[in-house]
Amino acid sequence: MNLNKIYVLVLISGLVGVSLNGATNEQIISYFKSKIPVPTVKVKVTSRTKIKEIEGMDYVTLSLSNGKRTQNVSIFTKGELIFPDVISIKSGSIKDKLDKQKLIKNLAKVYKKQDPKNVIVLGNDPKKETLVKFTDPECPFCRKEVNNIEKKLEKYNLKYIFTPVHDKSSLEKSVLIAKQANSAKTLDEKVKIIKKYFSGNVDKKVTDEEVKEIDNQRNRYFAAGLKGVPFYVNEKDLLK
Repeated sequence: MNLNKIYVLVLISGLVGVSLNGATNEQIISYFKSKIPVPTVKVKVTSRTKIKEIEGMDYVTLSLSNGKRTQNVSIFTKGELIFPDVISIKSGSIKDKLDKQKLIKNLAKVYKKQDPKNVIVLGNDPKKETLVKFTDPECPFCRKEVNNIEKKLEKYNLKYIFTPVHDKSSLEKSVLIAKQANSAKTLDEKVKIIKKYFSGNVDKKVTDEEVKEIDNQRNRYFAAGLKGVPFYVNEKDLLK
């Protein structure tokens, strides 16, 4: 079963809160395992933080792993209860705020070790902010955005990092784009190469080693909490 489906299943089953007699890490893990229909999925509590605004409430992050992919899940617990989210009338979802902070922090750790050869740099105007885009050549939403890439470049510098949610052909396209775009001399040439592979098929051979490298790259970012594409983040937040 897809890890995203497992995540949704667990959330639905926890909407009204669950009696756990203290909600220790072990009890939270036990509860999640009882709701996951796949026994091979491993559940681990990776962090636990007290919520300053709400006495006795903790923000807990877990990882769900099937051995190949890891999905991060965050919940709240207070006393014997588990909540999928806590909503503030004034500021909205506390979960969204904390999840975003944690995601950027975790992505930053991976980004700082990112191999530059697999990053497509589009624009270097010091007056513009730089957005890092996590993308997939076969994602329909990513393709739609690529069609309007020139408008995006009017306001921002862009850096493309390939984290495909599709498999081999998308990984192969990612390899080819990185190799060819980084050898291009002009911005226009880079954009043409990106558009070519986002709208077309693989037209050259790539090695198994090159495919594995991009596969490892995407797995590192998904393990850090990336849930899908396209996803943008300001580079300055990744470099803090």
